[in-house]
Amino acid sequence: MKRPLGTLAAIVVALLASATTALGAEQTRETYKAQIEPICEVNRAANERIMDGARRRINRDELKPAGMQFIRVSASFGGLIKRLVTIPAPPADEHRVDRWFEQMRLLKTRLRNVGKYYKEGLEIKAAHESILAERSGISANNISIVFKVRYCRFARIEGS
Repeated sequence: MKRPLGTLAAIVVALLASATTALGAEQTRETYKAQIEPICEVNRAANERIMDGARRRINRDELKPAGMQFIRVSASFGGLIKRLVTIPAPPADEHRVDRWFEQMRLLKTRLRNVGKYYKEGLEIKAAHESILAERSGISANNISIVFKVRYCRFARIEGS
């Protein structure tokens, strides 16, 4: 019951925040952060659940189930991007937000590739793609640092 309620709460907060922006108040970094953080928080919790045990599976050579976890987290991440794109960026940061989304899309693709390679049993290719995915996450974090976000930062998921 927690998950649907958390998702609903994040959507309500985002809608209320975007409604105030639509009424004439100009979007600022603070209002943008207030709109995206609840959405990212819900997504982060979902991704941690999805990735729980992935590292253990990889260490046990259970590559196919681990690959499916990466593919699922990539799809979840894609949903996050679709929700965040609808939130208007602060006018002064539109270019920065566009670059951030570009890096997030690259991260999504690379996570999917990690999953694909693990499913195919290509552990070395998956490890290489994992490194590239981590670099994409770091690049996205470097772009979004001005928003001082907490849940929209990308790092290794501890359960994996």
